[in-house]
Amino acid sequence: MLMKKIAIVAFAAAVTGCSNTSALEENISTLTNKVDALSTQVANLEAQQKAISKDAKAAKDAAEQALNDAKKANDRIDNVVSSYKK
Repeated sequence: MLMKKIAIVAFAAAVTGCSNTSALEENISTLTNKVDALSTQVANLEAQQKAISKDAKAAKDAAEQALNDAKKANDRIDNVVSSYKK
């Protein structure tokens, strides 16, 4: 009798498990689509970050060049002023 009950429960579990296969496949498909969408978003964000980083480096280089030019100009002015003082 116990074996019959175990067999019936096992059969019911197997049938229940098999009946949810389509729902499971649909959930997997949905999750796959979400992962693909997130992967695309990550790739886009990485591309944007690289572009921003490149622009920031160019701005930093330009600022350093302007600072160097200003220092050279100040040095020239100091030299001109010191030559008039002599």
